[in-house]
Amino acid sequence: MSTPDWIRVQPGAANYYAYAGALDQIEQFHPSGALKRVLWIGGKRAQAAAAPYLPPLFHDSRSIRETFSGHCSENAVSRYVQLGHDADLIIGIGGGSVLDTAKAVAHRLGKPFVAIPTIAATCAAWTPLSVWYDDHGKALGYELFPQASRLVLVEPRILLAAPPDYLRAGIGDTLAKWYEARVLCEAETSLPLTAQIGLSVARQIRDILIEDGPAALAAVASGKLSDSFLRAVDAIIAGGGLVGGLGERHTRLAAAHSIHNGLTVLPETAGFLHGAKVAYGILVQLALEERRDELGHLDAALKALGIPRRLADLDVDIGQTERINAFIAHTLRSGESIHFLPGKIDSARLRQALTTVETLS
Repeated sequence: MSTPDWIRVQPGAANYYAYAGALDQIEQFHPSGALKRVLWIGGKRAQAAAAPYLPPLFHDSRSIRETFSGHCSENAVSRYVQLGHDADLIIGIGGGSVLDTAKAVAHRLGKPFVAIPTIAATCAAWTPLSVWYDDHGKALGYELFPQASRLVLVEPRILLAAPPDYLRAGIGDTLAKWYEARVLCEAETSLPLTAQIGLSVARQIRDILIEDGPAALAAVASGKLSDSFLRAVDAIIAGGGLVGGLGERHTRLAAAHSIHNGLTVLPETAGFLHGAKVAYGILVQLALEERRDELGHLDAALKALGIPRRLADLDVDIGQTERINAFIAHTLRSGESIHFLPGKIDSARLRQALTTVETLS
């Protein structure tokens, strides 16, 4: 990797709370009497899910409550910036798209940001970056910010009540931290200590999610909080975000996320969550690396978790040549992180890896 030998270490959120009643911390850090205007950005369902736990400030006349739908796009961010130009605090409520949008708004306005995740599908609440899309949902890239969230407040009862596919997506996205970080780190002759720590965290959270994932999903099914569920939530939101913050370019993205980006050009995948597509991408990455034993083990683990493992699971027909060609072309765009893998990754090699995953028994 032809990059400077220094990295910027930005571990993550200034403050992280994950317990029943955590949303009360808003008043501790931002007393309502000291606030003139607050911009709340949240999805309709997210706000409804969080409603029983939100502080009185949410209903205060000084609060601007905006309902989000769509993607973290330039049009969406620009609109919220105009609405919040006089706000002194930005609060995001929801999943990755909402939180990425709210983070970008806070960055442009130069205001502190509070993240309230309502699903455990990504580490977006923790990470000081936003993933950008166009208005139709096609992935464009990501932007790093100089400041991370002032507060990340996780009310586990909200996350427990969310549909289980969100937790599955969070597990899939977070498992990728290990597989992508490993291939990036192996490309280096020496690593900063912080990157080594990040890699160690990535492996630890992989093991936690594979071991505790089934029990965490069982907790969602029963509606009862459990230690396995709480460990899974911390692994996804805090652990997943910490990995990239400690190792920067050494522990961020490789092939799995490029596969996700490629899948976004196929309309049939629009209904699937980010982490579901990333999880499938891990399998393709392992096929590209020719790690056949590891590929089989992860495939079995994803099966036990109910996470997509084949293109057909994502409503994609591998026999539709034109669509597969478009998917491959977008995945292999110049600048995509798949090219951090060793050797030349071209369409023939990627097509073979897709076939390898499809024919796993």
